[in-house]
Parts: sequence; C-alpha cells; structure tokens
Amino acid sequence: MLRDRSYRLAHPARRSPLLVILLVLAAAALLAADQAGLLGPLRTHAQTFISPVLGRLQGVGDWMSAIPRQLKSDPALRAENEALRAEIADLKARLIEADALKFENARLREQVRIEQAYPWQLLGADVLALTPDSGRRLVLIAAGADQGVQPGMAVIAREGSNPPALIGVVEAVGPRTAAVLLMTDYSSALSAQVYHENDVVRGVVQGQWQRGSRLLLHSVARDAPLAAGNTVVTAGLSAELDIDLPRASVPPNVPIGIIETVQETGRERIASVRPFVDPDRVRYAWVVLANDESKK
Repeated sequence: MLRDRSYRLAHPARRSPLLVILLVLAAAALLAADQAGLLGPLRTHAQTFISPVLGRLQGVGDWMSAIPRQLKSDPALRAENEALRAEIADLKARLIEADALKFENARLREQVRIEQAYPWQLLGADVLALTPDSGRRLVLIAAGADQGVQPGMAVIAREGSNPPALIGVVEAVGPRTAAVLLMTDYSSALSAQVYHENDVVRGVVQGQWQRGSRLLLHSVARDAPLAAGNTVVTAGLSAELDIDLPRASVPPNVPIGIIETVQETGRERIASVRPFVDPDRVRYAWVVLANDESKK
C-alpha cells in the first residue's frame, strides 16, 4: 500500500555573513593600499603588458576602416568592382530571359498537343486587355492581320483539365492586334450541336454573361434528345444563319461547354450551358487560322 509522502521544497541557500564581511575587509584593504601607493608598481606592470595588445587592436581597426577608402581611391579596384557589378546584372538578366523562354516553350508544347489532337492550325497570342466598352464583352489579343488573323476566326483557350474550348470570335483586326467578341456576350450567337447517343441535335448558343458567364442553347426542336451532362460543340453552320458578324471561319466540333439544365418553352427546348473555359480568366489564347479535316 502506497503512503503519501510529503516533500519539502528546498530553500535557497542563505548567503554567509562571514563571506560578506571578508569581501568588505578585502575592499577596504585594497583601498588603503592604493592610498598608500602600494598598488602603483602593480598598475605600471599591468599597463606595460596591456598597452602593446591595445596598440595592435587599434592598428587592425585602422586597417579595416581604410579598406573602403582604398577601394574608392584605387582605380584598378574600382574598375574591378564595377565589372563585377555589371556581370551580376548580366546574370540576372539571363535568368529572367531563361524563365521567359521556359514559359514560352511550355505554351508551344501545349499548342503542339492541341494541333495533334484536332485538325487545326493555331496561332498563339497574349490577351492584352478587356476592352473598356462596358456594354459588350470584348478582349484585345496580341495578333492581327500581319500574322494572318481575319474577322470571323474562332479563338480558343484551355483551362485546367478541360479540353481546349471556344472563348470567342475575332470581330475586328488591326495590323498586330485583334478584338475578340467573347461568346458570353449577349450579342454573340453561334451555331452549335450536341451528340446524344446516335442523334445530332443542332441549335444556337447565345451569351448570358449577366448570369454568371453562362450560355443559352436555344432554337432546339421540342422533341430533340437533350440531357444534363451532354457536351456542346460548334456546328460550323454560322454562315448560314442571318447574323451580322461573319462567323463562317468557325470550324465544326470546337468544344464549347457542358449542359447543366434542360427546359421546355413553347415549341422549343432550351438548355443552360457551362463553358469549358471562363473567357474572363483567359490570359493566353489561340486563333484557329485553318481547319484541315484531312489530318483526322
């Protein structure tokens, strides 16, 4: 059976009165000896020993403080210092250039993968800015007529694990820039189709950016088979529709998005479509310059 044991906390050791008395007596003795002149020889010997050490330490300090002045006054050292600075600046510039080339190579590899999977000839371009026209969804890309861009050409981009998908159509072209009307703009209308089992359902995709950058698939027959999860692609029939903008250059089977909901209204069916790529987040895109079906 265990018994409770009481433990006493150790008290800190008390200072001995004898030690305090001895220290006071020693201090008084040294003070009396100094007043009697007995510590003079000891002080002299100490100064004789310490003075050389202090002198050497002072010399080291003077030498170190003189180094910056020598660097500034010596033309050769100054030139060498400037050359080293220039070399460092050049190395930094090369590192930045290497990073830029690495980034560009990644984009080119992505373009090659897309061209191998689809019958398209692509031209990559940076998205420069969203145009200030608040009534329409337009972006400016860094490619124009000098690079073969023409009005009506499809512009695609890729986001995450989604397939490369349509984000808009070239509306106006300058020598080195082009304005792209985003497919989420309300005035954007493109012929589209859905492959549902063994059927092909055609309709028109219209922008609905006010509703969370969604799209609306309409002009679909009431009895057409549509279901949530179906993939919507371009039909390549926009030139046959009575639309102001020329879209004859948009090839068929360019991915657009996924159907989220389906509704029946009157004599037609409509569907809400979520784009594969949000055009407002795109910073780099490709213009489809040509569509070569023979590559399939």
